[in-house]
Amino acid sequence: MKKGILIFIHSCCLALALSAQPGLIAPIGRWTPYVSHRYTREIVGMNGLAYFATNGGFYIYDPVTLATTTFTKVDGLSGTEPTTIHADSASGLVFLGFSDGMVNVVDADRRISYISDIERTDLFTTKGIVRIQAHEGLLYIAARFGVVVYDIARRETRFSMTKIGSNATGAEIFGLSIADGRIWVSMAANGVWSTAFNDPDFGLPDAWVKETGSNGLPNVSISSLCSEHGRVFALLNDSIYFRPPGGSWQRANFGTHDYNYIGASNGHVYATFKPSFMEILYPDGHNDTIDRGGTITCGYIQDSMILVGDATVGFSRNGPNNTFYGGAPTGPKNNFVTDLAAGNGGLYIAPRGKNGASGRFYDRSGIPYFGLHNNGWHINDHRSGDLSQTDVWRDFARAKFHQPNGHCFVGSWGDGMVELKDGEVVRTYSYRNSGLTPSSTSDHRVTGIDFDESGNMWISQLINSYALNVLTADSQWYAFDPYPGINPVGLVTDVYSNKWIIDQDEGLVIFNDNFTPADPSDDRSRVLNSSFGNGGLPNNSVRALALDHDQQMWIGTTDGVTILYDPSLMFSQDFQDAACPIIDGYCLLRGQEVTDIAVDGANRKWISTTNGVYYVNLDGTQLLAHYTIENSPLLDNTVSAITIDQSTGEVFFGTAKGVVSFMGESIAGQETADSLYAFPNPVSWYHDGPIMIKGMRSFSRIKIANVAGQVLRELESLGGEVPWDGMDAWGRKVNPGVYIIMVADPDGNGTGITKIAILEHPK
Repeated sequence: MKKGILIFIHSCCLALALSAQPGLIAPIGRWTPYVSHRYTREIVGMNGLAYFATNGGFYIYDPVTLATTTFTKVDGLSGTEPTTIHADSASGLVFLGFSDGMVNVVDADRRISYISDIERTDLFTTKGIVRIQAHEGLLYIAARFGVVVYDIARRETRFSMTKIGSNATGAEIFGLSIADGRIWVSMAANGVWSTAFNDPDFGLPDAWVKETGSNGLPNVSISSLCSEHGRVFALLNDSIYFRPPGGSWQRANFGTHDYNYIGASNGHVYATFKPSFMEILYPDGHNDTIDRGGTITCGYIQDSMILVGDATVGFSRNGPNNTFYGGAPTGPKNNFVTDLAAGNGGLYIAPRGKNGASGRFYDRSGIPYFGLHNNGWHINDHRSGDLSQTDVWRDFARAKFHQPNGHCFVGSWGDGMVELKDGEVVRTYSYRNSGLTPSSTSDHRVTGIDFDESGNMWISQLINSYALNVLTADSQWYAFDPYPGINPVGLVTDVYSNKWIIDQDEGLVIFNDNFTPADPSDDRSRVLNSSFGNGGLPNNSVRALALDHDQQMWIGTTDGVTILYDPSLMFSQDFQDAACPIIDGYCLLRGQEVTDIAVDGANRKWISTTNGVYYVNLDGTQLLAHYTIENSPLLDNTVSAITIDQSTGEVFFGTAKGVVSFMGESIAGQETADSLYAFPNPVSWYHDGPIMIKGMRSFSRIKIANVAGQVLRELESLGGEVPWDGMDAWGRKVNPGVYIIMVADPDGNGTGITKIAILEHPK
């Protein structure tokens, strides 16, 4: 048998261990996904299980137990949004294709390996995987540029077919199917082509035969194919044709609709059409139409079970008396992220309220909340009854966690603000029930929320006569116009009564009420921009602000980071322009678009950009890490938001493809060490991870002694915790036993003591 053009050499396989799921206290360095699987792209089945490709990765569904097992980039997938999925019962493997050409392989033990040949080729620029089919031990992978044939048992690429008939080499492929001893590809306007496996020239261009325009198949653009019981089906926009084994093309027993998907399984063929319908052709030839009232994307049928994939709820399954019930792994409704807030083991997401510079999306995603101690996910929205459509309920785009009372405030880009506690709505704020000033259209485009040292809550609003509102600690409302013509899109307060307002692409406006919100006579304001003497910012496009533990203001722009080192001088003659930290002779992140900045318990900075996340030391002169999709489980290099749960050290990244977190090594320092503890405790002598000592003041000194009082190790903390590797000062692992941990700050204050037991037993 002759082969086509050989363009690949070998595949790369790498088994990866699975990571913990949300809800468990993760060790330092562990990544955790917080993603949605509610957009179902494709469903396949094997050995009684169903496999779902989603916008967050994929998951396995057991129809008997109803259990789901999710897989994301954190668990070893090469990407976040598979384009297609195939289950091969002969090998027991599941294959997932991605838009960059990667193919992931999941075995029966749920280990993940990769076929990377297509992704690595430089012969074609468009390499996305559109369909995968297995036949007699070979995997036929339809990439955009051609069909690649892979030997499943030998784990190697055999050959590829990149010139289909008379079409140009690399002409785009949209679909693939195998039926009646032939392989079929759809090429949109270039038609449907097929070639027989037993053709001596199989794999060569001349072996392909054009199907469209002959033998009964209309000469129209065709993108989607599927096959069942030797028959191949083609989707022709408003109709479906099929070809029986050895026969001619004819119209199938489907209606006339605007179809957008076609699939087949276990003798059934089904097609979806807008907005919420799936038409099924049963093995006996009759058909039926299902209306699920959502946005149907795909389907799968196994015996009497019908699974309907959806773009918003995951999937639904048929039940008794023609009823359907929903199902999907728990999580947010989607993977949109505009802002994040976290604290006390809870994560709040502001999904998608902001549209461009000032517009709104009219997004109904609500406020997703994940509670480490509150049974996982809950969505606050109008469907759950937590929010009312006559009040504040959509377009959430800002979030602020207030540590002193454990409440989170989430601002809407149009309706007002919601206050929550442990994921439950406490109250809402709008012109209807508060002193929050409305715009001329009664809009409340809340663009920033922060608290000052007195507990006053400051709120900035866009398109409003009063760009700044405050709710004082004694429940009084006041409104301010801090600067003529300001367009506020962000807000941070400092300890000097300064309100730092990001003025959309015009730099910063600093407003100071002199600690007297009720008295406007002593109010002051000034502008900071890129001009000398007025801030000296890298440019006027400020995107992020963060006040660190030394009361220095970090300013992120579309051209890197700069620092205003002494905000107390803002209105004095001694004011000094901002300056950039220097790394290797260059300003920190010069040329990079900064989107957010967060400060951890050790005063180190996490900086999100459109090129991943940068982690720098406390003064920004040393790069500690740079996380991207290439070197970490980060879901996307475009990171729009960062927040840190200062009680756990968990750092959350809001990306263009959802939320993922990294367990940092520093929590906020405590006022005292009265609640000092170690985790895990007790711990096995064979434990190979760090033992975390938590609950101390920042920059504490730690002494670890045995019960005889001999000090074996001394450590220093940066934030409110410190890791111990179980070693003594000479690099030897300490013996099993009980150890005493004593802490104090450099002045001898903030003292605390606790014990840890190291047990002698095997793993």
